[in-house]
Amino acid sequence: MFSKFKTSCMITVVALASILPGQASASAASDKGIHVKNNVSININGETLKVSDPILNKSDYLFLPMRALYEAVGASVDWKKETLTASANRNGKLVNLTINSKTALVDGQKVPMAVAPFMYKDRTYMPLRFVSENFGGNVNWNPTTQTVDISLTDETQGNPYILHINNQRIVMKDPIIVKQSRSYIPANYIYEYLDDSSGTLLPDKSFELRIAGMSFVFKENSNQVLVNDEVVTMEEKPFMQNGKMYVPVSFVVNALGGNLRYIEDKRELYLYVYQYMYTSSFLEKSYGSTSTPMNVPSARLEGDRDLFISDNPETLTSKLIPKSNATLAQYQVKSTSAINKHRVFGWHYNTLGTDVRIGITVQNTSSTESIEVIDSKGTSQQTGNSWVGHDIGLTIADATLNDKLKKSSSKGIVIAPGETKVIESYDLLRGYIIGFLHELDIQAVNGGTPEYTIRTVLTKDNSNLTSILSDPVPIDESAKHPRGAWTSSTILAELPAYTVDSPEVGYNISNSKTDHLLTTENSLSQINGAVGNPGHFGMNYKVSIPLVNQTGKTKTIKLKLAGRGGIYSGAVKVNGKVYLVPTLRVGTEYVELPDYKMTGSVETLELEFMHAGGVNLPVAIYLHSEE
Repeated sequence: MFSKFKTSCMITVVALASILPGQASASAASDKGIHVKNNVSININGETLKVSDPILNKSDYLFLPMRALYEAVGASVDWKKETLTASANRNGKLVNLTINSKTALVDGQKVPMAVAPFMYKDRTYMPLRFVSENFGGNVNWNPTTQTVDISLTDETQGNPYILHINNQRIVMKDPIIVKQSRSYIPANYIYEYLDDSSGTLLPDKSFELRIAGMSFVFKENSNQVLVNDEVVTMEEKPFMQNGKMYVPVSFVVNALGGNLRYIEDKRELYLYVYQYMYTSSFLEKSYGSTSTPMNVPSARLEGDRDLFISDNPETLTSKLIPKSNATLAQYQVKSTSAINKHRVFGWHYNTLGTDVRIGITVQNTSSTESIEVIDSKGTSQQTGNSWVGHDIGLTIADATLNDKLKKSSSKGIVIAPGETKVIESYDLLRGYIIGFLHELDIQAVNGGTPEYTIRTVLTKDNSNLTSILSDPVPIDESAKHPRGAWTSSTILAELPAYTVDSPEVGYNISNSKTDHLLTTENSLSQINGAVGNPGHFGMNYKVSIPLVNQTGKTKTIKLKLAGRGGIYSGAVKVNGKVYLVPTLRVGTEYVELPDYKMTGSVETLELEFMHAGGVNLPVAIYLHSEE
């Protein structure tokens, strides 16, 4: 008899294909369409199953004796003779099958079956496919060798499957299945977590998935899919498992426009559909080299919203943060005005080996004057993916330039003298990176001069964030990312006037030389160290370009962007409309901005940038004119 499988065996295999007619010869046929199989081999986690009773085929499905099958998959079974029901349990999952019934109970829920268990020569026979799938197995049929390979995983070990849909983190109750290097998930995870989506199992057993006005009709084991009622051939074949339609994620994402990545060792699938994730559309990437640009001749800070950066230590380690609670960055506000506007930008990577909570807090250090948070809004993103510029940086830049920051519940709170309150908090999982941008406006309640300290704080043991009042942890000397506070979160660079029909010109912005205004020395927060922000992360960078046209004709101004310091991406607003810049490799890739039609003799072209966190800088702007 085949021994129980080893619980440490964790194998990912392709999904089940049912046993079809003619795949094995029958030595004899009995009544009721039952056939004995002589030459079918069944392997479970690489070991060949041996049974003394015959293996049977009915309605193109294989059946095994009950106790031999359940012992092979590592399930305990209780046979109830009065109801002819087998109650099997594996790793806490309960499956009840009843003789001659096509309805199973799986963890108390009714699940339809294609074929029913039956009695044969005083033996109880169970469907191999249904039992294997419902106990977490995947099955592959090889018609050449007449072999069934079953892979079973011990669901009590290892991490659960995690699905990220546009930065929503979902702990899955079903496995992610990889078949011929293609990832499949149950369709319900897509329509349950994307707005304006739904799914329906149709009478012919096909499945319709509707997403944002598009219709996909999948049929089990068919590579023909109806997309908006048109037949499309795909490489993948959807399939049913545990009563759910598994659909090829890459096909759906490519049809809608998006991106996909499966990190198999972490059992995490990242699924992005751009129309849900971003407000703005991507510019199309072009290929070719660009000339060497000039540095921006001059730039200055503008606006009354200051910038507080919490990006050091970027990588949170036990060496840098040995205690349960810590302050990551701190800004003691010294103001002479009644209303103060702040922007807090944070970027941290959790390698502490435990989940943590990070918060933005405000401590009222005045002894007499209460303060009120009159406005509070922000955005945040997390990822366990390595695509931080895409997952986090672009989403923050897109939301900020489109004025889509979400209102915070901390708006309107009053902080009494000596009191500390939480402005915003974030749960950061181990191994994940978080980026956040938060704006808050604070005023003195009675018209006096407010005195307070803004902090970014961290707790490993779920302590009250308002109790963390320590000085910031020291700077990570081995990886000096920005930390500090500066008087403005906006830069304005006014370029020299461009006259139409002149040769192409190009300028570097965020070049850390002529426009490096956020230095270590001029930081407003020096406690336990400050590091400059030459890359202008968390800032709005405005570029004003005067245009001169004395020809009397309408001219087309052509603009393009190219990275100059390494891989670049970000968001750019051109005369009020925002576009996303895809990842650009330096020296070989660039994007073209929409043409600007110049009809007057003197006009001004306005650009505004926010660089995606996790990218390299600087970026160059090129312009020339055409008829």
